[in-house]
Amino acid sequence: MFSNIFTTISRYAQLYQPNQYSVFFDAPCKTNLKMMNIMEIAQFDSSTNIKTLLVVGPKPPPLGGATLNVQLLLDEIGKNRAIHTITINTSPRTYRKKTSFAKIETLCRAFTILRMYLKSVRTSDAVLLFTTYSFLSTLGCLLLLIARKYHVPFYVKPLGAELGIHLGSQNRLVRIFTLTLLRAATGVFPQTRKLETQLAELLCTNLYYVPGYRPAHFNTSPPKRSPGEFRLVFLAQIVREKGPMVLLEALRILEQEFKLRVDCDFYGPILDDDQTEFLTQIEATQGARYRGIAEPGTASQLMARYDALVFPTCFVSEGHPGVIIEAMQAGIPVISTQFPAVTELITDGQNGFLVPREDSRALASIIKLLALDPTLREKMGKSNFQRGRKFRSDFVVSQMIEIIFPGFSIRHPQAKSLPVFNCHSSRFIQEGISE
Repeated sequence: MFSNIFTTISRYAQLYQPNQYSVFFDAPCKTNLKMMNIMEIAQFDSSTNIKTLLVVGPKPPPLGGATLNVQLLLDEIGKNRAIHTITINTSPRTYRKKTSFAKIETLCRAFTILRMYLKSVRTSDAVLLFTTYSFLSTLGCLLLLIARKYHVPFYVKPLGAELGIHLGSQNRLVRIFTLTLLRAATGVFPQTRKLETQLAELLCTNLYYVPGYRPAHFNTSPPKRSPGEFRLVFLAQIVREKGPMVLLEALRILEQEFKLRVDCDFYGPILDDDQTEFLTQIEATQGARYRGIAEPGTASQLMARYDALVFPTCFVSEGHPGVIIEAMQAGIPVISTQFPAVTELITDGQNGFLVPREDSRALASIIKLLALDPTLREKMGKSNFQRGRKFRSDFVVSQMIEIIFPGFSIRHPQAKSLPVFNCHSSRFIQEGISE
């Protein structure tokens, strides 16, 4: 079966012969390339010692944790001329809770991705795939086979915790298929320790733990907030699973039962499915305001104006939430929920609080505690700022590049490296930053 697949791929790939300087292509239809901006090319001189990384993953829009991770990686690599990128954008134009593979739009996008991939993979030194479980088990499988056909190293960066959920819930044959794909990759970059442990227990040995990351805008100390009213911020996609409705209910409990009004500003794109309910609830909640969508790349500076981030997520495939990392880098406490990935960032009572999922009354009690104790807020904020240093995008992305291209570095000479664990060799790749 694989022999037939490789034969088909080889014949199809012969249609495209990119030159040694750059890759050019025609979209299968005008609207696809125009609307999706599906591929971006970095031109390079082949006479110099330059590596080319083919990045396959979702870019903004829509704005979200996954798309920001891809964009931040490209931004960090773009600061160094020794590595050039070819980017194939897998992002749909709009966010949906569920994607149907039967939709013409989805099939057309899959065909376009495959076509661009075939034109680029042979001129690349490595492939980095940012992927959901559904993408990995369908089109991602084919991308991996093609890379192996042309002996191009292939790295997988699972998005969030979705992969771990499916590995734990699917039947045996599906699980074996998924593990076979992961083991066939050159390397896998799990974002959470839980997923790393889960894959290691399933005898996946090509693992490199790489945490979530965000750019750091404050290098020396947490910014000082002026004294005044206690103010909260919620910053995420406005979708029920991220917890805005639970937070609004908690604010009403504080007002009605504890006679404590707390101001809270909400930022983020509103999902169509939840728009009516959110706008109705925010209108009925004293002190709550919707502020629109924050400018990309400004989240940590924005949150530094507030006293705490509240992020009561119940999103089942939550990885390391980027908004929590940005709050850590802003030096403010975090109130979130008892999710395994969140507990890797927030230690209850030390740099924030963790409450049960969808428990608005418990959330209201914790908000009241922080509101009445400025000393505790300051202590937690300082602890968060120290922890946030290890999730800087320049540190994390440079570590990924050093794994993909040994001997290449995009780090600033004075930057310390991060701990990235290789399960195969049972050692840390380099010495990390202590907490």
